[in-house]
Amino acid sequence: MAPTKAAERQRKYRERLKADPERRERYLQSECERWRKNVEAGKKKAINELSKREQRKKRKMWRAAYHRSKERKDVLKNLSTPPQSPDQRDHPEQPSQPRPSRQRLVARKKYRTEKNKLKRQIAELQEKLEKERKSKEKYKKRCQRSKNFSDSPQSKITQLTSHCPVNPQIKKTLLFHESLIEDIRNKYKKATKGRERQLIAKVAAGRIIKKYRLQKFASDSLRFSNKNFRHHDSLHFERKDQQAFYLRDDVSRMTTGTKQTLTKDKLKMQKRFLMDTIENIHRRFLAENPDQMISYSLFCHLRPFWVVNPTLSERDTCMCKLHENLSFLAVKLRQLKLIETANIEELIEKVCCNSSSKSCMYGECVHCKDKTVRITSAYNSTATTSFTQWVTEEKKIDKKGEKATVKVTVKKSVEGTQEDLIELFQSFVKKFKMHHFNIKQQYAFCRELKNNMSGEEALIHVDFSENYSCKYSSQVQAVHFGASHQQATLHTGVLYVGGLSEPVCFSTISPSRHKGPPAIWQHLNPVLDYLQGQHPQVSVLHFLSDGPCTQYKQRGNFYLFTTELDRRRFKTGSWNFFEASHGKGAPDGVGGALKRAADMMVAKGDDIPDAEELLRALSKTNTSVKLFFVKREDVEEAMEKMPKQIPAVPGTMRIHQVVTVAPGELMVRDVSCMCTTRKQFNCKCFNTKCFTFGQTIETAVSQTGSGGNPEKEIQWESPELIGKWCILRYDDDLYPGIILNIQTTQVQVKCMHRVGSNRFFWPHQDDILWYLFDDVLELIPPPQAVTRRHVEVLKEVWNRLTR
Repeated sequence: MAPTKAAERQRKYRERLKADPERRERYLQSECERWRKNVEAGKKKAINELSKREQRKKRKMWRAAYHRSKERKDVLKNLSTPPQSPDQRDHPEQPSQPRPSRQRLVARKKYRTEKNKLKRQIAELQEKLEKERKSKEKYKKRCQRSKNFSDSPQSKITQLTSHCPVNPQIKKTLLFHESLIEDIRNKYKKATKGRERQLIAKVAAGRIIKKYRLQKFASDSLRFSNKNFRHHDSLHFERKDQQAFYLRDDVSRMTTGTKQTLTKDKLKMQKRFLMDTIENIHRRFLAENPDQMISYSLFCHLRPFWVVNPTLSERDTCMCKLHENLSFLAVKLRQLKLIETANIEELIEKVCCNSSSKSCMYGECVHCKDKTVRITSAYNSTATTSFTQWVTEEKKIDKKGEKATVKVTVKKSVEGTQEDLIELFQSFVKKFKMHHFNIKQQYAFCRELKNNMSGEEALIHVDFSENYSCKYSSQVQAVHFGASHQQATLHTGVLYVGGLSEPVCFSTISPSRHKGPPAIWQHLNPVLDYLQGQHPQVSVLHFLSDGPCTQYKQRGNFYLFTTELDRRRFKTGSWNFFEASHGKGAPDGVGGALKRAADMMVAKGDDIPDAEELLRALSKTNTSVKLFFVKREDVEEAMEKMPKQIPAVPGTMRIHQVVTVAPGELMVRDVSCMCTTRKQFNCKCFNTKCFTFGQTIETAVSQTGSGGNPEKEIQWESPELIGKWCILRYDDDLYPGIILNIQTTQVQVKCMHRVGSNRFFWPHQDDILWYLFDDVLELIPPPQAVTRRHVEVLKEVWNRLTR
């Protein structure tokens, strides 16, 4: 008996399986179990769990399988089955083999004929192609040989002087000329980089060649490209202005990771990530420098190699929430064709008179405070849409067996109508104008201050780096768990002294993990000692930092700022804060470099178990960063000496500059003023307000003793304010409302409407707006009901506020 094929054996196995119901049921159950295990292990995925690319591939496979099945079914349907022969009637167990139809046989013969014909044509074409290739190679080689053949300099001189007698000195001069041209031509030909060719062209062709009108002759003799030869006078290989523009903190941000470095030509640099596309950055450069006309391609070419675009794995995890939410809304409106562009900066320019004016950007200008972004005619208020937003939500978790509520920020899709989308977008634009002005003003002030400092001034840019986890080069398993690892606090910064070109990078290291105001000034003490020891002429001190309300921008730091500068005999000083979520700078790079050096030493076998050993290990690396150590005991002692009752500075979250000229006295401004760079510290620009700690402390104590109003002082950094009642001033009238959300300098309040003196009611449509902190007067108890609809504020509160 002839052996059966694999397909035949498989067919018979399926038939036996179908004939036994119990066996088929066990088979189906085993297949289901195997499928479930594959799904749990991740080997099998549903179509909605695949990526877009895998989904397209899967659906393509399904379509192909469907068409193959359909073709098989059509063939079986169209085939005619002949009647059974007598032998088949006698032996019905032998299946009859269907015979192909005449049309199918004719089609097969025609297909074979066409296939053979095409094979012959392909063979003929391949033969012709091979002949053409050989012919091409032959003439190509002849052309190369003819080009490579050239006379030597001596042969050329012999040909030139063969028809006339020439002085030997002239002949030698001509030979030197030809030899020099041959050397320059060969060097230019072998140069692999465009910059090398530009340099050779610049050396070989200059003003004397141009004076005697020999440009064409020199270009033909040296075989330079016309571009290099024509533009050699305007070549500048070091465009410091453009490269410095790339390194500005508002153009690119410094990275802090120990592995985020790039090396080129043995130069290792910390990465900087571009904060916008190079096309937009080029447009900004031309707007700020109208006298420097530079093409986009050259601007891209002059980008420093360590300034790169971030990838997905190197994405920015500290993005500004306001920027991101407004970008989501702008992109969505642009997709719906409701606005002309999704570029936020272009939209801001259209809704204000002057983007460089504080009154316009803060909504105080009478001409543009009510301007909104123009919406196209395609607007449909009732059409539903969805858009993405970063929102803060409450989440309940189990904490030690008890239910606790925490606030988490998530990225979610919000459903609403186009009217809701536009209203939210217009409100965000009003907030963003102030935010955008603060960013530009603070960065511009920082650049201006660095460029205009005199020899008596110094600038210190500081920031806390992420704590360094001390580690061993090799360790037992028990050390990996629990609290065996210690952490070291790094307070990094850069010191700029007026009149000196090179700044000084520094870092203080401490085992203490406190980062409040007393700890800040303990970290600054050794730096100020170094400054006064090395540069005793400095009498004016400026600080730059970000604005976290638990570290730098708070009452404790303001108080120590005024007292410590006076104790060290500085005449005056200023502390300037970058806008929220936009404070990345040089100190972040210092921290990344130090932690990278420490990890390298651990990898080579050194142990760094604590902060003291970290200091010793980094000192061995001969780093240019100045290192100082701060004892834990000094930080604890400073925290104990810190006064407990320090009054809050009104509008702290809105402040971006603090100036002190006397102990305990402050001048605070909404943004940093350029007058400070001109040594005018007492100017009244940008809503300058004065504050004295000594007088305020006495006033606070007297009010507490006489039953004053403890709720008048609002701690905006507290998350417990959400849901509380407050009273605010709007158009010289008072309105009560409920606090819904708090941003950096603004608070969102759901307000009641006024119907008379101390009579308010809830409107049919919610009146929700963002207000400045200064507009909120104080927190109040919930209003009391007067009628079924109207309420009133407590009379003693109302009388006090309306006096």
